[in-house]
Amino acid sequence: MADQTTTTATTVTADNSTTASETPASFEDFLSAQPEAIKALYTSHSEALLNTVKATRSERDDLAKQIKALAKGQAEGSEAKAQLEAMGAQLEKTERRAAFLEEAMQPAIQCKNARAAWLLAEAENLFDKKGAPDWAAIRREAPELFGVPTANANAGQGTQNQPAQQNDMNAFIRSKGGRY
Repeated sequence: MADQTTTTATTVTADNSTTASETPASFEDFLSAQPEAIKALYTSHSEALLNTVKATRSERDDLAKQIKALAKGQAEGSEAKAQLEAMGAQLEKTERRAAFLEEAMQPAIQCKNARAAWLLAEAENLFDKKGAPDWAAIRREAPELFGVPTANANAGQGTQNQPAQQNDMNAFIRSKGGRY
């Protein structure tokens, strides 16, 4: 039977004293347990990043609207209209993929290989009517893509079939001198 251990986190309180507690289940739980001063510090730190993300999304949406408006203004069947529609479709596909990958990285999804999951979902059209990924269907199609990622902890992995050799300066000099 596996030995279960609990980890502890050290929390700094408003009066700069530290307390030890169990590790929270999520970052949101951790942040909600912090004093208002810590919450305000985190908010001010992350506000610039959140504003950048919002601005980028706004620019992307504006670009999509501009492309659609330009395509409507072109003559039916013209090359310019076809190119603008292709650009709009490519932008929509890129946006859909970015949203998919962002969702796949969430801990609740437990996707080990987001790229493979995207390719599978796209090939099998595993999306709902609104365009959101159907994670249950993707999991049924390829359960090996899901689970908690684990690291290969065997430090000697890959060295079993290689000949033993010394990689030091003396061995190098002897081999060049023909003495080894």
